[in-house]
Amino acid sequence: MSTLSHASNTTPTSLSSFDLTLTGALDAATVLAIRQDSAKAATDGPVLVLLDVAAVTTVGASGVVGLLEVLHLLRARGGDLRLFGSSAALETTRLQAHLGQVARIYGTREEAVDGGQRLERARHQATGFRWLNLFARRRRILGWG
Repeated sequence: MSTLSHASNTTPTSLSSFDLTLTGALDAATVLAIRQDSAKAATDGPVLVLLDVAAVTTVGASGVVGLLEVLHLLRARGGDLRLFGSSAALETTRLQAHLGQVARIYGTREEAVDGGQRLERARHQATGFRWLNLFARRRRILGWG
């Protein structure tokens, strides 16, 4: 059984922000609650939904697909969904589903609020593809050592 609770909002941003904390399983029922709360918060205009995923224990395929739908819904309305926190279950899913290429997962709430602007590169964000590295010459080492 998973629970979804509201967290206090302490950091101002250019968008109004809405905090949610996810505890337990990330599945279809949980994503439905996230979608309803996000849609309700976005009725007044674009909103930044900050989802704390540190306490996620299991992740289902329907949870990943549902999060991507919520992300699409919020971005279509001019807002955004940002995940933050460290969860072993979500880390495994992120690696298997390449979730980091679609939605960034930040370490802390402050990093999620500023969108990784203070960082050189947001955590779990895919590095840029460089053509020069594709055909770069590798050094050859002669001998045994």
